[in-house]
Parts: sequence; C-alpha cells; structure tokens
Amino acid sequence: MREAIGSSWLFYLIIIFLLIYVFFMSFVMNYASTYRAANYVVTQIEVCQAENRTDCVGKDINSITNAIREKYHYVQPSGRSIDVCCVRNGNGAVYRVKLPVAFDVPMLGTINWITVRAETKTILNKTCPGSGFNECR
Repeated sequence: MREAIGSSWLFYLIIIFLLIYVFFMSFVMNYASTYRAANYVVTQIEVCQAENRTDCVGKDINSITNAIREKYHYVQPSGRSIDVCCVRNGNGAVYRVKLPVAFDVPMLGTINWITVRAETKTILNKTCPGSGFNECR
C-alpha cells in the first residue's frame, strides 16, 4: 500500500513538471514569433522609408498586419493594432514598434503580459507627424 501511494505522488510530480515545461515552451515560441514579427514590421518601414508608396512591399499597417499573421502566426490581441510611433533624431526620425506577446487560451481568450519593442535605424529627412505615424511620448 505504501508503494502505491508513493508511486502516485511521483506520478503527480512528473505531471506538474511536464505542465510547467509545456507552458514555458509555449511562452518561448510565442515570444519568438512576436520578436520576428516586430523585426518584419521594422524592416518594412525601413524599406519603404516610412512612406506609403506603391512600389513598397508593405504599403500600409493593415497589409503588414496581415503579412505577420500569415508568415509568423502572430496572435494579435483583439481590438489592438500595431503600435508604431516616431522620435525625432537629428535630421531624421526613428520609428518604434510595440507588439504584445499574446496567448490565445481556449476558455480565457487572448492574454498578453509582455511587450516586444523594436526600432528602425534613423531615416533621414523625415518628420514625425508628416509620415503618418504618431510621435512617441
């Protein structure tokens, strides 16, 4: 009888550690996906020089949002869009991107705890309000 109780406690401990491992791995995978998506947004802003031109790959934030959903399986919290703002830097502007690391949990909805931040290189001869993005606070 004593061995059966000890085996069941060992089984419960293994299950608990296995659940912790699964939650940790899912967090790491979602964080990596969000990080790659933020880098993609930064790259598209740099390629387009922060303008909505017709020859750019990502023409606006909506097309970039759809691209990161398809390419990186990024789970975006409902009701939130990509947060892009700019900061004046000498003769140009630096654009900052904030994306929340979101978890789509079946009976709880979308949960976000951490925000991934990325920024572009200085894009010369740009002013912040004139490029279509808000100024960072």
